[in-house]
Amino acid sequence: MKACLPQALTLDSHAQEDEIVELEVGSVVMATGFDLFDPANSDTYRYSQWPNVVTSMEFERILSASGPFQGHLIRPGDHKEPQRIAWLQCVGSRDVNRCDSRYCSAVCCMYAMKEAVIAKEHAGGKLDASIFYMDIRTYGKDFEKYYNRAQDAGVNFVRSRIHTLTPQLNGDVALEYIDEQGNRQKEYFDMVVLSVGLTPGATLPQLAADMGIILNDDGFVQTGHFTPVSTSRPGVHACGANNEPKDIPYTVMEASAAAEAAGKEIVEARFTETKTVTYPDERDISGETPRIGVFVCHCGINIASIVDVEAVVQYARTLPFVEMAERYLFTCSQDTQGKIKEAIIEQKLNRVVVASCSPRTHEPMFRETLAQAGINKYLLLLGAPAGTGQGHPKGQRPPARRGGQSRPPGAHVPDPHGPGARSPGGGRRRGGPELGPLPGPAGIPRAPHRKDGRTGRPGAENLPARQKCR
Repeated sequence: MKACLPQALTLDSHAQEDEIVELEVGSVVMATGFDLFDPANSDTYRYSQWPNVVTSMEFERILSASGPFQGHLIRPGDHKEPQRIAWLQCVGSRDVNRCDSRYCSAVCCMYAMKEAVIAKEHAGGKLDASIFYMDIRTYGKDFEKYYNRAQDAGVNFVRSRIHTLTPQLNGDVALEYIDEQGNRQKEYFDMVVLSVGLTPGATLPQLAADMGIILNDDGFVQTGHFTPVSTSRPGVHACGANNEPKDIPYTVMEASAAAEAAGKEIVEARFTETKTVTYPDERDISGETPRIGVFVCHCGINIASIVDVEAVVQYARTLPFVEMAERYLFTCSQDTQGKIKEAIIEQKLNRVVVASCSPRTHEPMFRETLAQAGINKYLLLLGAPAGTGQGHPKGQRPPARRGGQSRPPGAHVPDPHGPGARSPGGGRRRGGPELGPLPGPAGIPRAPHRKDGRTGRPGAENLPARQKCR
């Protein structure tokens, strides 16, 4: 049985039952996260009654390329493209009357600005985006600059607390509020986005009782003023939003601090329970004909909006030594990594080309996949078409451009008939096959090798740094 490929679930895993596992540990880090405020419990916003009133998380999914509308900005009620969208701030935060949450959720102002800016980009700048707020709290590094950027992008900021929402027959929503001059206003919007706040996790009280730690008055984990990751019980540390609402950078910083504090307490036992990662024996490809596998990333609309992905795949299948060429929605996903590994083994591939995002962030992951498949991890060519591809009419041959840190024109790919190995810059790798010339597509000229052994335009090394980048 194959389910949730690559074979993540089997009949044996379906037959498994819950069991309690007891572990002896020297330190504990709590990072249980948070819950979002549920506006369905508030009569003010009528969230559960009107389809065009959505939460900020639901709006994120609407904008997402993998969301229900494939990144197309439409409202859920009638799939109409909205012309006016309102964001209501502090829903579930700084409100002791409706939700008994006196604290600021810290992230709502920034994510509302981000959503408004991205929504205007999706709508081609024609969207009227308004944020109704009590106070704009842009306390982080460069947060104020982003606030200014949102204003420059045309996002409207209205200082007021909405007191009444009224549905209209056409699906719109009427907002009534008092402006800063004390005048009563009424405006109509196609959609309303509720910027919901962060609340303690529903299971946190029971977990705190089991762990023997104290919660503060707001229901979050109580930590020290000068020891922000230490709880009331020695050996138990806490980080992230279960201590208090915070954004991702601050959460990552706290996670590092909690890991350091926990590691300090168990330093004597370090490395006594570690396991070494094992890989299959590396396949000797010295006598094999090149068998290239090409994997092109669709990446939602990030790459597909610039490059005709299907045309790239079809063109790659016509190139010499290419045994297979496939496209995937996200090549960096765990499922796709498994499929690439299976393809290498089943198709006996000995070279892999991946057209996806920046090699700086994804190259180590793809190299790990090659190593797990039993071939040299350096037999990988990784490009970044999202930054370099050019749109072209369907049916025409896609441009032969390469991005990121991919090999320059005239570079080499492994040749199975040589004793050594040559890197793209001309150097040798130990223990690898000799690198021969890259077989180029017909009609696409290659940059000639220079007499000094390097590739590229002569004289480029004398250009200023800015011109080199271009």
